[in-house]
Amino acid sequence: MPKVLIVDDSRLVRLTIKTILDRAEGFEVVGEAENGREGVDLARELNPDVVTLDIEMPVMNGIECLRRLRILSPAKVIVLSSLTHPASPKAVEARLVGADAVIGKPSGSVSRDVDASGGSLLIDTINRLMDEQDAARGASA
Repeated sequence: MPKVLIVDDSRLVRLTIKTILDRAEGFEVVGEAENGREGVDLARELNPDVVTLDIEMPVMNGIECLRRLRILSPAKVIVLSSLTHPASPKAVEARLVGADAVIGKPSGSVSRDVDASGGSLLIDTINRLMDEQDAARGASA
């Protein structure tokens, strides 16, 4: 069961992501952080398999958080942000820094329809990343 850490400054988005994962079953939300600094600290403490990460946050933004996560954690990182449409500069930067996947929030930073539009995409993305990780482990064994 993949352990997931949710990092987003919007309480509504954190709740929506948690609800999506709870409803899908087979995922364990091990923590929530409202900024990048908390996200880094919790990733170090909780050792999640997957981190969902917003870009625009107070204290430490998602790009800096991602840079630090790449150093300290093997977790798969899914950037989930209103600023990350496929060809946007932030999406490109996130991929260059090491994001494993980038998903755009459909309606802005406090998206009320992440659930409707992104729920299945988020679940499918997590499952794909976990399958790829399992296949890589099997190939190296």
